[in-house]
Amino acid sequence: MAAIISSNFRSLNAAAFVDEIQGDRSNVYIGLGKSSPWGGTTTANTSDTDAPTPTDTLDGINEARQQLIGLKLVTDNDISHVVPRYDWSAGNVFVAWDSTDPAIFDKAFYCLTPDFKVYKCIIAPTSGGVSDVPTFTSAAVQSTADGYHWKYMYTILASDSEKFLTNSYMPVKTFTEKTTAICAVDSAGTVVTLENENPRIQVGQKITADTTGGNSSVPVDTTVISVSGKVVTVSGNATVKDGNILTFGNFLSTDPKFAQQQSQVSSRALGAAGGIERLKLTAGGTGYNNDGSGILLTITGDGANAAPGQTGINASYVSGGAFVSDIIMTDITPDAGDSVGSDYTVAQVAVSGGGGSGASFEPIIAPRGRPGFSTVNPNGGHGCDPVFELGGFYVGVNVQISGTADSAIANTQDFRQISLIRNPLINGVIPTNPASAINTLKYISYTTGYTEAANLALAVQANDHVIENTSSGFKGYIVNVDTTNRRIYYFQNDLTGYIPPVDNANMIVKTGGQVATQYALSNANTASVNAAPANFTAGSGEMLFLENRDPIQRSTSQIEDIKLIIEF
Repeated sequence: MAAIISSNFRSLNAAAFVDEIQGDRSNVYIGLGKSSPWGGTTTANTSDTDAPTPTDTLDGINEARQQLIGLKLVTDNDISHVVPRYDWSAGNVFVAWDSTDPAIFDKAFYCLTPDFKVYKCIIAPTSGGVSDVPTFTSAAVQSTADGYHWKYMYTILASDSEKFLTNSYMPVKTFTEKTTAICAVDSAGTVVTLENENPRIQVGQKITADTTGGNSSVPVDTTVISVSGKVVTVSGNATVKDGNILTFGNFLSTDPKFAQQQSQVSSRALGAAGGIERLKLTAGGTGYNNDGSGILLTITGDGANAAPGQTGINASYVSGGAFVSDIIMTDITPDAGDSVGSDYTVAQVAVSGGGGSGASFEPIIAPRGRPGFSTVNPNGGHGCDPVFELGGFYVGVNVQISGTADSAIANTQDFRQISLIRNPLINGVIPTNPASAINTLKYISYTTGYTEAANLALAVQANDHVIENTSSGFKGYIVNVDTTNRRIYYFQNDLTGYIPPVDNANMIVKTGGQVATQYALSNANTASVNAAPANFTAGSGEMLFLENRDPIQRSTSQIEDIKLIIEF
């Protein structure tokens, strides 16, 4: 049996992941791990070898969990759909959108202009690169002097550009135009509880309510502040009651998202939404009149009003008795009357008359977009759903980890693994108010009598020390020394083994396989051990992503800017 995974399915999976984080239905963290060198051992200091490719095995994933040194929460603003970046630059060649091309999402059928506007190529000339940059923001398809026809999609917001625009990828968003929900319980002030979770409600949308019977009071320009599952926090002093119908609509005109939202609305409202702009030539045929006279094109399908001219076609499309190029629907005949129509999802074209035979064309149909973004003409066409239309099955994650604000993650230490962890447990449960940063390390407590702790803390910065109890077989890589709370934080992996430490035991510290006698702990100085990390439940959470990298140094004086691109 032959089967495929559709691009729709990939885009929906990516959207579900974004909605899961932005809707606060899961806690997803960036994990930092492995401060010990690649290729290192517990008996000798070695320089890093090349970072190996991670293996998608249960053992490989579980060892990566054990090597975690800290977690950083991914927030609403840290995630976005992204797509491959294709810059408009004079001479670059773009291809036209093609609903029949299975590889279209691997091609440059859209562009990013120097002023951060994104345009989809609807019609491309038969040869030649671009020379006339589009600048318009109106909804209709427009041509430029170089022969390209473009559809304005959106403008990248400055905040998104800073976080998600890279040399290879660019952010893309689709904004909800209008949606409704029912209030389930009496709510007052700024919190509204909905009858059903609605991930299409977006921060910044204005809220209005059915005030029949005087049950609700929603001030003008009340907007959504946050969305968490069924709970929506709004601005102002709104009051809504059980059973009220709430409408979430436009962003404020001062909101940077307003322009794109209105562009989507205008695109959906076009008389040509879902129309057929181009007929793709699949066979030229023979014997047709070179002046195009008498040729009749007939389009049938589930849309309406696609009307090729009925008095012959433009002579430029025929040469030597055969069709020689795709046909632009608005330029079929020299006279008026051509129309791209609207609302097509399937269509066929028949060619007759003109003295010839054998020519065939495929109508190129506009994408429909996903349901849930508008309650008016939900199908739409070009420009109504940028994420879906541009192949948004990539997700960008950008998290910044501060050397001071995120001190729960060990500083003055390096890391070599980056992961995504979903729903790690704190004290055995998924927290409803997750911490921004989590220390995932196990620790050994020492008494005030351990006078070498401060020196050991300094030494950890430059060396991969191993703490060991020779009688029990316990070994662990030292990551950080907390001289305030008198703790030595460590992790274990397959090299150290997973034997836990022992209470009130002699401990030695090794560097390069040699015992550093000045750092030794006597049983009198080993106050207690904690085989499990404080609060964090070791090994918990689902690892969704794992990347091995060359070492990256953490410091109190810097911010680590971690960017991931995930393909669904």
